Amino acid sequence: MLRALSFVLILLAGSLAVPAMAETGRPPTQWIVDQNSKCKIANAFPSAAETASWSGQCKDGYAEGQGVAQWYKAKKPTLKKYDGEMHGGFMNGKGVFTQSNGDTLDGIFKDGSLNGEGKAVWFNKNTYEGEWRDGYPSGTGTYTWQSGQRYAGQWENGKQNGDGDFRFPNGDRYVGQMKDGLMSGRGKFTWSDGNVYIGEFKNDKPNGQGTVRLYAVAVSHTGVFKDGCLKDGDEVVAINQSTLSCAMKLSK
Repeated sequence: MLRALSFVLILLAGSLAVPAMAETGRPPTQWIVDQNSKCKIANAFPSAAETASWSGQCKDGYAEGQGVAQWYKAKKPTLKKYDGEMHGGFMNGKGVFTQSNGDTLDGIFKDGSLNGEGKAVWFNKNTYEGEWRDGYPSGTGTYTWQSGQRYAGQWENGKQNGDGDFRFPNGDRYVGQMKDGLMSGRGKFTWSDGNVYIGEFKNDKPNGQGTVRLYAVAVSHTGVFKDGCLKDGDEVVAINQSTLSCAMKLSK
């Protein structure tokens, strides 16, 4: 007899790792000059024909101390703005940087990038709050999607790496290890209907020793999974695919 288990993994390979990160990271050093004070400001993510002003002090020709840097186009202020501390023309210290598309970075800056504790709110309403390194989530932090998905755990260079807790709007939940934004290592995936898989994952799929428990029929299957497939006696357990697909994989 072939038994199929409906296992819908919402996690998509490659897209788990913060889908709205296009304008984070360490920007290149390009300069823009306040034409009134002749003070230089490191121009993160420059665009054509923009100008800028700086309300604070200058030291050796560079923005220094507390102040507001405001960017303009056609002499009109744009969304792009930094309110906070500067050193040597770079965002350094506590501040809030709003990018031209409405993305907001709020926290501790070092040489123009978030380093330490900080929060990002993207134009699409996704948010990340936690630790940063060189402009990327690194350390411990929580990313929340506008859709209601939420990941809390460890990060490295903008991707989920280490232990984490992933919750989905439909009630599904994954608690376990992540690698480069994918479920990889030991973990537990619980579906909203009560079904549970506990065991090894690789690239978002059950791979290795594991147990799946079917809540509705009070049945468990334990063994070595291969890309979400398990043969347990006369039964084939298929996770996120058809039993026929699994049967073909397992017959090879």
